[in-house]
Amino acid sequence: MGVLRGLSLASIVALPAFILGFIAYVAIANARGATIDATEWETWMFLPCYGVPMFCMFVAFIFGIRSSRVEEQ
Repeated sequence: MGVLRGLSLASIVALPAFILGFIAYVAIANARGATIDATEWETWMFLPCYGVPMFCMFVAFIFGIRSSRVEEQ
């Protein structure tokens, strides 16, 4: 049950995580002086495009697994 709850939370967080990744991409591109519509792929793009969404989804998955545990008093 915990894994299913973790997967459902991770899937719910997917869209906001991608939006947050896009915001990070735009912020980093502007800081580097690059244009947003650049057609060439650069290595720094891995962090905002893949790292930020995967980190958010991983945290949501772990939170879903941990929140399903019943605490005994």
